[in-house]
Amino acid sequence: MDTQKNSSSEQATEKQTQKRKGVSDYIEILAGWIVDIISIPVSFVSYILAQFVTPGSGGTKIIGALGFFIGSLLSTDGIWQTMFAGTPLFPWFEQNWIGWIGWLTLPFNPLFWLSFGISALVQVMQARTLRGKRPEEAKTEFEYSKQFTLGSKPSGSIDLTQALWRDYKVAGMKERHTGGAVALFFWIFDLTTTFVGRNPFAFTNPSTILACLIYNLGSMMAGEIGYTIWKLTK
Repeated sequence: MDTQKNSSSEQATEKQTQKRKGVSDYIEILAGWIVDIISIPVSFVSYILAQFVTPGSGGTKIIGALGFFIGSLLSTDGIWQTMFAGTPLFPWFEQNWIGWIGWLTLPFNPLFWLSFGISALVQVMQARTLRGKRPEEAKTEFEYSKQFTLGSKPSGSIDLTQALWRDYKVAGMKERHTGGAVALFFWIFDLTTTFVGRNPFAFTNPSTILACLIYNLGSMMAGEIGYTIWKLTK
């Protein structure tokens, strides 16, 4: 009898233990589900932020493209005013502007798109001067150029021989100098159209002059920075 009672007691205790264990498992599973549900928006936001800070991701490409577009649009304002005598596109640091109604009609004006195209070209050319060459590209060109050796200047030769020797000596330099001159032209062009279209020294308030200067420089650099970011993500 005692043995049967002990056996029944052990079985009852085991059932209670299993029941408590089953309840604990369910509570643990439910708690895990709740945590997972709560973490969904946090994980989603974290994933989105990671896309915008990870090099080569789609988010950085979007940032670069937006930076290039906005910078080109800001630079378009100066070209639009200086080259085509257009009404200012933006209200800041201006006495008048085209207004919201003007923005609705602007896409149908071919001169606006011409201004935007010129601005985009300027941003690309300026970004190239800021970005420079990649190390692997420079190394390839350097290794390629080392195969060309130059002998001493010929003496006692005809003028054509000496002229060809000079051509060989400076081969490739004309393109480098021309590229530098083109880059300088685009920088001067952008500087001129930006400050002629929006002259900070037309104001008398020092803080307004400083703010306009910062805005002009920022509008010049925004497109180049955006284009550089976009190129780095390709």
